[in-house]
Amino acid sequence: MLNISTFECLPNELIIHIFGYLKPAENFQSFFDCNIRLRKLVKQYVSYSRHALDKDITRFSTLHSWYKHLNFNNDGVTFYMVPSKGQQARYSFDPCISDYNGIHWRFWQIRPQLTDDRVAQISEKYPIKLNPLFATHGEARRLFLEDGEDFIRRYHPSQYELLATTLFCESYMNIHKDYEYSEDIRNIRKIIGENERKRLRNIIQQAAHSIWKDIQELEDINILTINFNT
Repeated sequence: MLNISTFECLPNELIIHIFGYLKPAENFQSFFDCNIRLRKLVKQYVSYSRHALDKDITRFSTLHSWYKHLNFNNDGVTFYMVPSKGQQARYSFDPCISDYNGIHWRFWQIRPQLTDDRVAQISEKYPIKLNPLFATHGEARRLFLEDGEDFIRRYHPSQYELLATTLFCESYMNIHKDYEYSEDIRNIRKIIGENERKRLRNIIQQAAHSIWKDIQELEDINILTINFNT
């Protein structure tokens, strides 16, 4: 009599290895609703794509209008993140969506309105703060206005030391009135901008990791079925 083996007869180690050949969304689509064992394996061993997250961060930073509402007050404007199926639309009139099925990260300035309040609460636990330097089209000149001086002092102390005796020194600027437009200031502004974008990207990556880990604890939540109230 023939012994017939099925996929479910495979040991956990081999199934987890197979997961590595599939995209995260494909694993959730294929195995989440098969049985309790496969669901637990998917929840425990399938993670989001770091590459996809980086692309979602870049995509969000290239929007053409929302950055105008960012500032440096209290470290920036609060946003929330949620993983779900499909890319976030760039505009209501022109969504520019190229992937409707993969797992992507979406960003909101207000608390996400989700059908499952547990996921919304997790997102709310890990807010991120963004400022004008995050956006590709952000206005770097605003760095030296509003609360920019205090922001630079706390997050970019090396550059602040250079500015404290020049641009941020009233007596110096009374003599060197055009220093704000000098090559020195342009270079400092560029360095701060590059370092700040790296810092913010790292914050977003840390928040995504924490959010994903917390959602993993909710055994009945399939990332692909996280829905938003309309």
